[in-house]
Parts: sequence; structure tokens; C-alpha cells
Amino acid sequence: MSNQKKYCGSCRVRGAQGFTLLEMVIAVFIMSVMTAVVMPHLLSAGQQAQKSACEQNQRTIREALIEYKLIYHNYPTGEATQQLQELKDKKLLSTVPVDSEGGQYQIDTTTDPNEVTVTCTVHGMLGQ
Repeated sequence: MSNQKKYCGSCRVRGAQGFTLLEMVIAVFIMSVMTAVVMPHLLSAGQQAQKSACEQNQRTIREALIEYKLIYHNYPTGEATQQLQELKDKKLLSTVPVDSEGGQYQIDTTTDPNEVTVTCTVHGMLGQ
């Protein structure tokens, strides 16, 4: 009898280093499943953050318009971009808010003179 051990290609030899092909395939499969589960949550979190930023911008614009009316007894005139620039010029806004998805803010002061409506062309009216 020989003292030589038979070599088995799929058997692990004591002290051998590295991973088998099966272990690598399982690891890649597990990472793929985890990625498939996590990615939709990450994407929706980004969309929710943009929506929240738009809501905050609308609230800031609305509050600046109300303050403008308290000071000057009417709302600024012109299109929304002109009204926003007027609010910035009067130091009621530090900057003109910009929607992160490229939407434009629309301001309605004509429906009810005691109320102002701010909407976004992408997100609509948020946080009234």
C-alpha cells in the first residue's frame, strides 16, 4: 500500500487557500439578490429627497409672498420668475429657489386675494 493520498479535484486539501468555484458563484448570487432588493429603496429615497426639497422651496416662497404682502399691502406683479426676483431684491429670499428636477414654480395670487398658491410644474402643489 502506498502512503500517497488520492487527489480529488473538488475536495479541499488541509491548509489549501482560496475559494472553490461553487463558493464564488454562491457569493455572487447573494450579492446580486441583495443589490436587487436594496436598489429600489435607494432610488426612491433620492426621489423622496427631491420632492421634500421642492416642498420646502414652495413653503419658503409662500412665506416670502405673505411677508411681502404684509409690508407692501399687495403681492408682487408679473410672471413667477419676476415675482421671485422681486422677493430676492427685497431681501425676502436669499436666493431664487430652483427645483432640482428642472420644474418651474408657478404663483397664483388672483384666485383668492387673501391666499397665495405656489405649485411646481414637476411635483404639483405640496405642503399647503
